Amino acid sequence: MFFRLFLIFESFIFGIFKPLISKLLPSKLLPSKLLLLSLLGFSFVACSPQAIAANPKILVYGDSLSAAYGLAQQQGWVNLLQKRLNEQHYHYDVINASVSGETTSGGLTRLTSTLAKTKPAVIILELGANDGLRGLPLKEMNANLSAMITQSKKAKVKVLLVGMRIPPNYGPKYTETFSQSYLQLSQQHKVKLVPFMLENIAVKPDLIQNDGLHPNTLGQPMILDNIWPKLKLMLKK
Repeated sequence: MFFRLFLIFESFIFGIFKPLISKLLPSKLLPSKLLLLSLLGFSFVACSPQAIAANPKILVYGDSLSAAYGLAQQQGWVNLLQKRLNEQHYHYDVINASVSGETTSGGLTRLTSTLAKTKPAVIILELGANDGLRGLPLKEMNANLSAMITQSKKAKVKVLLVGMRIPPNYGPKYTETFSQSYLQLSQQHKVKLVPFMLENIAVKPDLIQNDGLHPNTLGQPMILDNIWPKLKLMLKK
């Protein structure tokens, strides 16, 4: 199809310029000049926007902590990530598929269609906080996260797992088991891990919104700083 379009383009160019070239150049030089014109025409077609490959995608797949809950979208850490990538000349496009209130079960349900639609090179998997806050069975949470990691890797997508901690409302055993789940999953599947997304943020009230859960605008750049060192290792310039 491409070659056929080129031949049409070539015939069009020759039809316009051949009479002019014939008048201006000696006949013995005409073949070489026509060859040059042909090459120029091919370069024009080959460099058209349709022929330029799109940037690889980074899919952020999380909950309200990544969906800029309570903030304007441009203030969230995901939007700040796109700005940092641009500033540091990493040619990636960030797609935010995060949903406020999402659990690992909901994330698993929509992952197949999301991967098929976005075709990312990297997925930042940030889910589990809502499972913990609702006191859902950790065995089920682990199984859901494990399935999402497996599915992503099967699709040739690099996985960055983002860990979370929860308040001790459900007792020390549940709380400790919850936080350790992410480390175990990262070791099991051999994927990179951000141990705690809200490191140096969660314990500082001036960085948290009035709901006591979600970081404010001051906390968003710090979330990115917690994630960036591990993510950067997975990117190519």
